[in-house]
Amino acid sequence: MEPHGRLILFTCLHGFLLLCMNTPLESATLPSCNTSGNETDRLALLDLKKRITQDPLHVMSSWNDSLHFCNWVGVTCNRCTKRVVILKLTAQKLAGSLPKSIGNLSRLTGIDLLNNSFAGEIPQEIGRLRSLRSLNLSWNSFGGKIPSNISHCAQLRVLRLGANELIGSIPNQLSSLVNLYYACFENI
Repeated sequence: MEPHGRLILFTCLHGFLLLCMNTPLESATLPSCNTSGNETDRLALLDLKKRITQDPLHVMSSWNDSLHFCNWVGVTCNRCTKRVVILKLTAQKLAGSLPKSIGNLSRLTGIDLLNNSFAGEIPQEIGRLRSLRSLNLSWNSFGGKIPSNISHCAQLRVLRLGANELIGSIPNQLSSLVNLYYACFENI
């Protein structure tokens, strides 16, 4: 190869390397992520925070605008979409109730509120969580009837509602949950 050809090749290679170095790694390696819905998730979580009446361990203190909600205690988000996929507040000594807006966390796959003091009715809007695979509300003080539209959570595999103050019978509609392999309704 002639010296002039080497110089052109080197210049092109140098330009290519500079272009690569100026390209952020995320855009070079990740598919484009749809982050719409982030505000809906944030508002639903803040609505839950408003309904917390006791928080002796100060779990909710991280739930503020100084941190992105994906960094709040008990919240796990999808890395790409920044949508909430898991809400896990197990044994945090929380008291309060679940807002209807819990149904707006449309990408949730798991809710674990085991061993707290949540009360009130389980919102019907839980039935809007089509991706939900695990729902654990055991050892709380939820009252009222089991919402029949939990049957709309077709991906549900684990349903734990035992040790609450629920009344009535287990809705027949729950028999349509073909993926359900574990259900606990103790004390109902």
